Amino acid sequence: MSETPRSENQKKDSIGRDISILVVITLAAGVLLGAAHSITKGPIAIAKERAQEEARQSVMQSAETFETITDAADAEASGQSLDVQSRIQEALEEKGLAGTRVEQVSLAKDTSGKTIGYVVACTNPEGYGGDVSLMCGISAADGTLTIEGISFLELTETAGMGMRAKESSFIDQFAGKKVTEGESLVYTKDGASMDNEIDAISGCTVTTTAVTKDVNAALEAVRAVLEPDGAEDGAKAGQEG
Repeated sequence: MSETPRSENQKKDSIGRDISILVVITLAAGVLLGAAHSITKGPIAIAKERAQEEARQSVMQSAETFETITDAADAEASGQSLDVQSRIQEALEEKGLAGTRVEQVSLAKDTSGKTIGYVVACTNPEGYGGDVSLMCGISAADGTLTIEGISFLELTETAGMGMRAKESSFIDQFAGKKVTEGESLVYTKDGASMDNEIDAISGCTVTTTAVTKDVNAALEAVRAVLEPDGAEDGAKAGQEG
């Protein structure tokens, strides 16, 4: 039996109602998701900044305050021209570190406001589990850069393998390592014997390489800041503190 005009109209009305309901549900879900994002955005940003501040302090323990001089995410807010970032990027490319991002460079200051070192946040995307992000504290004297320490901001490597990068046996060896002009930090599988060598994590070359690249990017960033113009910028920033 064929459908009557009335039943066909009822079917169309039913489909129309279903579509309307789906549209309303979709719109409501979008509004709720937007509201949830707005509510959580602030606390997430605060938690991130707190974690970064703790990391800065852990890698430069003698510092009283920190002043950001260049921020890749917000150059204008950092009060720094793009010149320093350009020098940093050029230095990374020259060292074969173009894939590593220097996210932020801060001056570390003592109680008198004197600059005593630098804290650099870097991210290398070539970890076994993705991004490897860390904070690196560096002091400079007579052309030699000394690593004061490193602290991870993001590490999602394999448990029992790359995650061993967080163990003190690996992370603690960076503190006190020195590199002179033109040198980079290198890892070895035969036992570190030089000032610029660290021991690789056994069986985790990928993770070790990502961490080493992050630290070398931090060293290059400090060198870029310490270039003639950069040294002047840093001195001015220190005087303002």
